[in-house]
This record gives sequence, structure tokens and C-alpha cells, in this order.
Amino acid sequence: MFIECSTQLTISDLNEVETKLGFNLPEQLKKHYLQYNGGVPVKSCYYAQDIDLETEIATFSSIKYKKSSSLLEENYLDFINRGVLPEKYLPFGNDWGGNLFCMDLENGSVVLIWMDLGEVTERCIIYQTAL
Repeated sequence: MFIECSTQLTISDLNEVETKLGFNLPEQLKKHYLQYNGGVPVKSCYYAQDIDLETEIATFSSIKYKKSSSLLEENYLDFINRGVLPEKYLPFGNDWGGNLFCMDLENGSVVLIWMDLGEVTERCIIYQTAL
């Protein structure tokens, strides 16, 4: 469950965003965004037992309709155009420190990317789980 979501999305909205991005969004991400367009998860803490990491998700980016957080599609294109992230990582949320929760477009896994370690390399990427 999420609060402070943006305008409800339609399939047509997602199709427009996919055209803008130049690829199809993963199905599980589309299902989530059709239900909740960005916002703040009610249960915001996440614990990854296998790596003993607890973090808090501050917000999910919205798609197409900006509310308080940034737009997913704008973030992705900005990060890619500036060479900050590899194209396979689609940022959809962040923690309170500005680190990014991203979907790996190649395998559907969710990763947390530490943005304060300099250039994004494998040492900055913590694999979480599937969305």
C-alpha cells in the first residue's frame, strides 16, 4: 500500500512513456504503477536477510504525472544521457540518502545503487529481489 501517489495511470499513459523511453517496461513494474503511481510505501523499511541490510524507501518516482517526487522517465533519461547509470538500470525510487532503487531491465531483479561511492560500478550495486 502506498500514500501520496500521483494521478492514476492508464495503459495508454504507460504506452506513451514506453515510446518516450524507447523500450517496453517490465510487466511487473507496469502492474505496480497501474495500481500506485509513485508515492510513499506505508511499510517503508526493507530488510535483506541474505546481506543483512536494512534500508528505508523514501519515495517511488511517479510516471507521467508529477506530484512531489520526480518522474521515473525523466530520471532514467537524465541518468543515461549524463552517463551516470548503465542503460539496464531503471531507477524507480530512492532512500533518504539519495541512493537509487532500480529495476535491472535484463533480469527483472531489483537493485540498490549506492550513489555516493563515485562512478557506478559493481561495488555500488546491491541485488535485492524481484519486484
